[in-house]
Amino acid sequence: MAAAIAAVLIVGVMDARADGAPQPKTQAAIVRDAVDQFVLPRIDTFKMRTHELASAVPGACKPDAQPAALAAAQSAFVETVRAWAPLDFVRFGPSARNHRLERVLFWPDPRATAERQLSALLAARKPELLEPGALATQSVAVQGLTALEVLLFSEKQPLGRGDDEAARYRCGMADAIAAALDTVAGEIQSGWMGDDGYRAKILNPGPDNRLYRDTSESAREIAKALVVGFDLVRDRIALPELHAVSRDPPRRARLPFERSRATGVFVVATVDALKDLYGICAFATRVGPDKTWMTNFLTAGWDGLATESRRLDEVRAGEIASKDHLHVVRKLRFDITSIRQIVVRELAANAGIILGFNELDGD
Repeated sequence: MAAAIAAVLIVGVMDARADGAPQPKTQAAIVRDAVDQFVLPRIDTFKMRTHELASAVPGACKPDAQPAALAAAQSAFVETVRAWAPLDFVRFGPSARNHRLERVLFWPDPRATAERQLSALLAARKPELLEPGALATQSVAVQGLTALEVLLFSEKQPLGRGDDEAARYRCGMADAIAAALDTVAGEIQSGWMGDDGYRAKILNPGPDNRLYRDTSESAREIAKALVVGFDLVRDRIALPELHAVSRDPPRRARLPFERSRATGVFVVATVDALKDLYGICAFATRVGPDKTWMTNFLTAGWDGLATESRRLDEVRAGEIASKDHLHVVRKLRFDITSIRQIVVRELAANAGIILGFNELDGD
């Protein structure tokens, strides 16, 4: 009889939720779905893109290479940027070890450190640095996308043009950097796998787990990544651009991937990924019954981020500090800040996830 009653109750609960409305997720479900539906598929995509990049770069330097070969390498670079954007704010696990985040993307770089250090390496022309794995002993500034962009998108010294020693070394360095990126991507990918991999650790918290003692700690890691993503868009994109165009006279901010004209690609891919992770965590279902206004506010905020991030390249290419330019940047800042505050103060808290600090605050 008790079993029958329990079955009826379970069916009743399921029927009550059969209206199709999204339901709140447990902390364990948030972690599982974020890892399996968000993190791991994007790591696989990033590894695929770095492999394609490492395969395309040498083609631009063949003796009989046509301009299309360099264009293919440049396209592979942009696609690698697009693939990295959703992972740049996942600052835990294998990505956060051995300086892998910086080895993929050295940014901010206000003093063009990557370009200066790369120039020094190119001038020295040490052949041993072109050997597999050798770049890992050098500064992180010359190992990743920031340095490779300099080589692939140089107008003064196009990659593959010229047959002198300097041109050959530039090609060798581009090959080495692309290969180093593919190696790091492989390390990140493999670090999540296996019985002792990071997936097993974050999905199985407990007293014997050195990283996560309970589910609240692993759920906090996921929510923290979302908040870090908001902060990166605000601090790397919206605020520098707003400060620059608000000066008298207005100036142009230095944003990531301008040389490759992939700034918009990076920003859009980041914003889209943040919305995906927000949806996977089902944070929208955590709006309190006394604050239903948040639902429309959050929908408008996400729509605004999607729209304005896609306009960023266009307004930056036009008149500096124009009305449209200022609107896009101010709206980006407003929507990012607003959604961030609601997630931290309301939605994550309502899910039992307490976010006192985030990684960019030094936690």
